[in-house]
Amino acid sequence: MYELLKTIMIEELEVEADHVSPDASREDAGLDSLATFELSLALSQRFGVTIADEDLFGLKTLADIAEFLEKRIGGGAPQDAGLARLLGGEEGFHPDRPAPAHQLARNETPFQPPESVLDAITRAAAEANRYPDPACGALRAALARHYDLSPDRVAVGAGSITLLQALLTVTAEPEAAVAYSWPSFDGYEVLADLAGFRTVRVPLAEDGHDLDALAATVDEHTRLVLLCNPNNPTGTASGEADLLRFRDAVPRTCLVVLDEAYCEYARDPGLGARLLTSWPNLIVARTFSKAYGLAGLRVGYLLAEPGLISRVQRMVMPLSVSDVAQAAAVASLAAEKELLGRVQDTAAERDRVRAALLALGFDVPPSEANFLWLPLGARAQEFAAACASAGVDVRPYPGDGVRVTTGTAEDNDAFLAAAEMNRP
Repeated sequence: MYELLKTIMIEELEVEADHVSPDASREDAGLDSLATFELSLALSQRFGVTIADEDLFGLKTLADIAEFLEKRIGGGAPQDAGLARLLGGEEGFHPDRPAPAHQLARNETPFQPPESVLDAITRAAAEANRYPDPACGALRAALARHYDLSPDRVAVGAGSITLLQALLTVTAEPEAAVAYSWPSFDGYEVLADLAGFRTVRVPLAEDGHDLDALAATVDEHTRLVLLCNPNNPTGTASGEADLLRFRDAVPRTCLVVLDEAYCEYARDPGLGARLLTSWPNLIVARTFSKAYGLAGLRVGYLLAEPGLISRVQRMVMPLSVSDVAQAAAVASLAAEKELLGRVQDTAAERDRVRAALLALGFDVPPSEANFLWLPLGARAQEFAAACASAGVDVRPYPGDGVRVTTGTAEDNDAFLAAAEMNRP
């Protein structure tokens, strides 16, 4: 597998041969953020299965990547057939192979949008010959009413990650640093690298944020702290009292981003917006991709002080949020009661699956998101491969654990059946 990986890197990514060895780090091999993305695309095209670039970021050496590919694509097949299947020579290999029956790797909601939202999408699509509103005025106004804020405290973009990229761009400067917990959302490293930041990772404490350690890393070079709450991939969340202590420990010269992509599933979904009133250097990031079920339309937003919102909004590509996406987001806010009922159903399923996993002997921390975390350590890739063999797609973090999205009852039962066959 390593030799095949080497060939792809040299021929398709034009990496110099003397930079490619099994013990070479991603950085030594020239796999910066952009090259890692290109590698994931090349591998996905070559093998006919989805290999996300984020899957490769946690792997340190080319040998690690080769081992990941062997397990990810081999899917538990007999060793003597593994390489043939990877090369496409095995009869069972099909580039157009359908997606796994149970997709529990991407933290999507299993529910399609409500009828009222689908109607809004249809109406907006009929006007697709027109350019969208570059200011997203209707959505900014609706969000301002929703949070009882002025519209100048709301920025809208094509997913919250786009807005985080804009924020990092406007705050970047020589020797600037950004701090975050680890493991956490692996997009942080990508965005920080693209903006030229030095990154500081702070290990989690018992699967949750170590806020004291995070505060201790902040120095005169730290421009931002990125705090995913509830945390992806562990599902744990810091409460108001802990965050207020963190606020008091961080200087006002350092911006704090509270990334609440999964806040609707948490015990205190209004926490971030409530903290804005007493935390001037706080930025709250939210999205319509998760609980609202609009992942395919890409809509996210920031809440912050007007001056900061103005700087970020100027960096966002004009017309990046379509009128279809904007109409769907506005309609989703109006349908919030129905959508939050679905959130409760998902939370109940999440807790049911956790209880079953605990009964099987797995260590699973309580979650306030729409996924569960299994801290399997060195067994993570092996467990994910076993799930893939059973038609269940989960998200491995090599050397750390596996994240499992809460899907339908059928999805979850299929995962539990796979877990029972691969218990600790």
